[in-house]
Amino acid sequence: MSSAARLVPAILAAGWWLALPSPAWAGPWLRTPGEGFLSWSVKIQDDANSKGYSTLYAEYGMNPDLTVGLDLGSDDGGKAKALAFVVMPLSRGPLHITVELGAGTSDDSPAFRPGISVGRGITLAGLGGWWSIDTRAAILEGSTDLSIDATLGLRPWDGTMLIAQLQQGGALTEPDTLRLTGSVVWETQPGHHIEVGLTSGLKNGEDFGIQLGIWRSF
Repeated sequence: MSSAARLVPAILAAGWWLALPSPAWAGPWLRTPGEGFLSWSVKIQDDANSKGYSTLYAEYGMNPDLTVGLDLGSDDGGKAKALAFVVMPLSRGPLHITVELGAGTSDDSPAFRPGISVGRGITLAGLGGWWSIDTRAAILEGSTDLSIDATLGLRPWDGTMLIAQLQQGGALTEPDTLRLTGSVVWETQPGHHIEVGLTSGLKNGEDFGIQLGIWRSF
């Protein structure tokens, strides 16, 4: 059976999640004070065995210099996570830089997650968009995982975004994982977006994956 065919039952089993709220992280851009973002995403990977992961992600702007959030669910390795975090600005532009400090649990162990994000708005081929680089270190007792996500986003027309991302991650003492993702996000009604994307492992990752999500702003 092909990789795509083996994914079909998993996609149907996960489809009901799309009725719930799903993420687009702000990256180096803080949320507007008094405004929030909630997302639920489902990622289905196909390698030796098809498997899926889900994440609930939320952000809320407390004031111009502070965004708070929650990151709940599981990671690509299947480890359960529950993290609260704060995001604060280091530079506001044209190059935006923020620092993130998160803490909670990962795989039932205490976890600390510091991070730095850098990005700016761009115009490419006449289209508005942005690029960002998000770096996070997940520090657990006896281990440290580092993740680096490089993102390019474009808005071909109102209410639609095209997003490409190169993801690198893994324990500092082990070979890194490298993954390429691409997704389309479109607005179904004001403040509501749906994301559909594909992933491909380039190094030590899954052969193929599908990413589904719903984003809600409030």
